[in-house]
Amino acid sequence: MIEVRTCALCGSGDHAFFAAVHDGGREVRYNLCRRCGLVFQSPRMTEEELDHYYRQAYAAEHQGVREAVTAKERHVQGLRARHLVALLTRRGAQVQRHLDIGSSAGLLMQAVAEAFGAETVGVEPGEVYRRHASASGLTVYASLEEVPEGAFDLVTMSHVLEHLPDPVGYLRRLRQARLAEGGWLLVEVPNLFGHPSLELPHLYAFHPATLRATLEAAGYRVEQLKVHGVPRSRLLPLYLTALARPVGGEAAPGRSSARGVRLRWRLGTQWRRWASRLAPGWAWLPVPEG
Repeated sequence: MIEVRTCALCGSGDHAFFAAVHDGGREVRYNLCRRCGLVFQSPRMTEEELDHYYRQAYAAEHQGVREAVTAKERHVQGLRARHLVALLTRRGAQVQRHLDIGSSAGLLMQAVAEAFGAETVGVEPGEVYRRHASASGLTVYASLEEVPEGAFDLVTMSHVLEHLPDPVGYLRRLRQARLAEGGWLLVEVPNLFGHPSLELPHLYAFHPATLRATLEAAGYRVEQLKVHGVPRSRLLPLYLTALARPVGGEAAPGRSSARGVRLRWRLGTQWRRWASRLAPGWAWLPVPEG
């Protein structure tokens, strides 16, 4: 475990304790950057520990996936994939080559291939997910470094960015080496103001301002940032989905501050509790068991 002393978004060392939760048999602590409002885990696993964790333990501990992908996972991923493809279609995206980072069971890869007739490649460290996707005829690698060189006109990262030690640096390297000029980047993350997103594998908890600022700091122009509950809720603002395009050069992050972050997180937590009690069937849409 390592202490995180500076904010990955703005570089400030001025931060304060935000919250602590218990997950995976250990206490997980988060800080709030007093300058930009980014919420980040500290202490956290080292990069070597993270690599081992995602290859060996994550799918079983946090997704309930051990020997095979569950019906629940396939259902949720399928609905999410259709929603994300619909967002791209409405923006008029044209996709010939697609890279899906954190491709899991490959449902988004399949949806993009069917909607756009695109060549699609995935990156997924989890062996069970990778085996499932490969059995479906998809090309999936264990790491980005294994993907053959070349640019893609669509890169997707659905529920990945919050797991990365250096989100700004990772997105910047993608823009420079993997995203075609004029291409699209699609990022979806849990929303701190609606989702119970504080957990061991989540190194960051984004809210709308910090997600936008992260993308802009990495050299992207945000074309759309949607707050929604698809596919799990009709009432709760569980997720943030951003569609962005590269702008070139180095960009300064958008305006983001710590003002109101604690209050909005607390209000979101209370709303989630009340909605779950008063309208459970709308707050949490049913999913298959097992």
